[in-house]
Amino acid sequence: MDKPRTSASSVCSLDEAPDCYRGYLTPAEIVAELDRLLPRIRDDGLHAALKAIRDGLKDTKA
Repeated sequence: MDKPRTSASSVCSLDEAPDCYRGYLTPAEIVAELDRLLPRIRDDGLHAALKAIRDGLKDTKA
């Protein structure tokens, strides 16, 4: 009987890695980017929506 094959590589655990490891911004980085961009946004509706997102992210990191 043949021996069972072993895997050539280990199991991928990327789904367990933090988002920043995969190249996504952290909440603090998103807040910093929104702080940089918000003063330049002229559309009131878009500005309000992005400000609400930024404020929500600030509340979660505290």
